[in-house]
Amino acid sequence: MRSPSQSTNHPEDSRPEIIGADEEDSQPPPELTMGAGEEESQPVPLPNLPPEITVEILSRLPVKSLLRLRCVCKSWRSLISGREFAKTHLGLASSIDTDYAHHRLLITSPFAFVMSCSLYSILDELSDTDVVELDYPLYGDGRGGHLGVRDLGCCDGLVCIETKSALCLWNPSTRKSKRLPSVDLPHGHIVVYGFGYDSSIDDYKVVGFLYGHSGIDFEVKVYMLRTDSWRRIGDFPHGDLPYPHSSGVFVDGALHWNVSRETNGIIVSLDLAKETYGKILKPEYRDGRLYETLCAFNGCLCVLYDYRICAHLWVMKEYGIRDSWTKLAVVPYATRVSNLQYLDTMPFFIFKNGEVLLYTRKHLVRYNLKDGTFTYPTSPIDLASSILHPYIESLVSVGMDANKGVPCAPMVQY
Repeated sequence: MRSPSQSTNHPEDSRPEIIGADEEDSQPPPELTMGAGEEESQPVPLPNLPPEITVEILSRLPVKSLLRLRCVCKSWRSLISGREFAKTHLGLASSIDTDYAHHRLLITSPFAFVMSCSLYSILDELSDTDVVELDYPLYGDGRGGHLGVRDLGCCDGLVCIETKSALCLWNPSTRKSKRLPSVDLPHGHIVVYGFGYDSSIDDYKVVGFLYGHSGIDFEVKVYMLRTDSWRRIGDFPHGDLPYPHSSGVFVDGALHWNVSRETNGIIVSLDLAKETYGKILKPEYRDGRLYETLCAFNGCLCVLYDYRICAHLWVMKEYGIRDSWTKLAVVPYATRVSNLQYLDTMPFFIFKNGEVLLYTRKHLVRYNLKDGTFTYPTSPIDLASSILHPYIESLVSVGMDANKGVPCAPMVQY
């Protein structure tokens, strides 16, 4: 699906060689030898495991280890690079990752840096937060300068990022990426994006809402990874335009936006499979709110209302059912952060210990629902004005059809 001109890899990167950082990485696996004192020391081959046992073991390993294990032998390289294995690995990482070892936070800054933070280290009070700087694919955009980067959404370990001149789909775990073709943005128009997965055709889609400053002239386009092209779909419901510079929230197969004008009690959705629009009623909140934030929270649609003295956190436990909106928590203002601290606050997770992880545009905060206490994970960087998105480490490819095998990139160095 990816042509050489569109891939961020060089042509030579896709050759079917065994990939490794050192020559010794491509050597065959070691053989067992008899212990000292034996009459002869004959090499004993390692036992061959049934294929299903091999898959069961490998699919539970982190991405970093799997990228290295591709160098063990051709059969493992083919297995780990396959589409079905990537799905199996993603499913296990999503369902059994109770200690959040496979979950990370992506940190993007208007000052052109991108970093990744281990969610496990945020939970571990005995260690500093693990933050690693990443070389993102549009860094400098080939023009010698550093352009600000914006994270437009994460899905299945893939991230859609934007600079002033380009869009890109990127897997920060494998460091593979794909630059998207131009959306043909008319002069004077702005774009509101969304990114998600269409399970009906097993493909990823980027949605762009193009409209002028007047809000009258607008159109909607969808990019499909499989076809590597944009096409126009039905227009957004008139009068219900998303807020400028907002990104769609992907939950339950649909993208969601808060909308402007008179319909502030409604969330507008776009079903990615049917490519049809819908409306979701917000919870029955009390008047007096200053701001609100729409986001995904533990896989559910979530709205956070800021009332200056506290924030109300609502979660839709059954998608599309208004009566399932549940007020999960009332979070008071913490003493460390100044007034209006919950403007654009993003709640990310509720952990099994009863703590909620939030980001307040300046700080990461853990709020304990049981005793009402706050904990502030330490961070070696200034998070002010950054955008944070949780993502799960995965092997999902943005390259050629993985059913035929994904070309391996050079080994990732950590």
